[in-house]
Amino acid sequence: MEVQPAKAKPTSQPPRFSPPLTPCNVPVRRCPVSREEASHRILIMRVGANGDILMGTPLLSALRQAYPTAHLTWLADFKHLEAIDANPYIDELIGWDDRYWKRTLRKLRYPLWLWRALGFRRELRRRGYDIFISFQPEEWPTVLYGVGAATTIGIFDTFRRFNRAARTSPLSRRYRYAYTDSDLPPHRTDQYLLSLRALGLPQPSDKRMQLGYTEQDAAAVSRFLAQNHLPSGARFVVVAPQTTWPTRNWPPERYVEVVDALARQGDRVVVVGNSPRPRPRRKRGAEHDEEFRDVVQEVAAGLQSPPIVAQDALTFRQLAALIDRAALVISGDTGPMHMAAALDTPYVSLFGPTAPEWYAPQAGRGIALAHPVPCGPCDQKFCRNEARDHRCMRLITPSEVLRATDSLLNAEPLLKS
Repeated sequence: MEVQPAKAKPTSQPPRFSPPLTPCNVPVRRCPVSREEASHRILIMRVGANGDILMGTPLLSALRQAYPTAHLTWLADFKHLEAIDANPYIDELIGWDDRYWKRTLRKLRYPLWLWRALGFRRELRRRGYDIFISFQPEEWPTVLYGVGAATTIGIFDTFRRFNRAARTSPLSRRYRYAYTDSDLPPHRTDQYLLSLRALGLPQPSDKRMQLGYTEQDAAAVSRFLAQNHLPSGARFVVVAPQTTWPTRNWPPERYVEVVDALARQGDRVVVVGNSPRPRPRRKRGAEHDEEFRDVVQEVAAGLQSPPIVAQDALTFRQLAALIDRAALVISGDTGPMHMAAALDTPYVSLFGPTAPEWYAPQAGRGIALAHPVPCGPCDQKFCRNEARDHRCMRLITPSEVLRATDSLLNAEPLLKS
């Protein structure tokens, strides 16, 4: 049964300050005093994507452990805000419309951009942050320079990797502490935790991610499951076949083989994902055909039994509530893998152009499958080997995935902490 897509969000919004939501699935540990009375006022910036934001949440628990009365603020893009807006440690959120700022610059509206950027900066300075931590590329957060923080920390991995820079950008000198490629450990979470070194704090032993959802989200998922004739307590598996990079997608026909095998052994499967975004005119050719494939529908169409498809039907937090009830999650290197680990749901993740030692969750119950290839891990959105055959993903077989799912589904159940 397919569910009607959720309503689209506004396309342009000014920056907005808002309080966090109260999660129903994790205990809350927020600042017990007002922002003005807080021992530290810390602003953290990572606008997206969802998985990257979740990999930054172990830093929040470490900061809260070290500074119980600190006021923690996180700036994220509106479309990724649900990854952090019910976090149990966050005291304030700043919603940011990245598309608006970029569109303003593309249209050469420099005076308007500058006027609004300066106004936003004045508001940040008024709030008196004393620590600013940026996980964005070096040349990205221009609008946030000069927020008035005495301690500024920058983690600059993304700029170096994607722009193939041979040196650090001069803009990194505007940070008191700047960490670049030569300083960075392989895993994204460990990179973010370098911020603790700059603050003179120890590295945490617990690197679990945190993800909250509300009672309203849980109720929406209960209705969704009831509509699809899944009774409360019934075992089901969540399959997320689509990622934002074509190179991270496992072939749809192999997902079909796995889902059909699970159905034969009596497991219900919920296929989740979003529709491809509208295709710009400038993106033509076979390479971009892969980028805009509707993998979710390809998987659903190939299944022998009618599937439960939740495409565009659940918000991010509702998906979290669904995953929290699932017996298992199967996905590529994408958000649902991190969500499962954060919610202590077993997962099987499929890695190709990226390496598990970079992005696989450092805590949680899961199995990361990967095969070494001469051209990888390339960390590229499009396959660049001579055959363009995505061999790193195709080397993962359905039988491997089914063995991993069987080992997790048949493991002794553990209590979620």
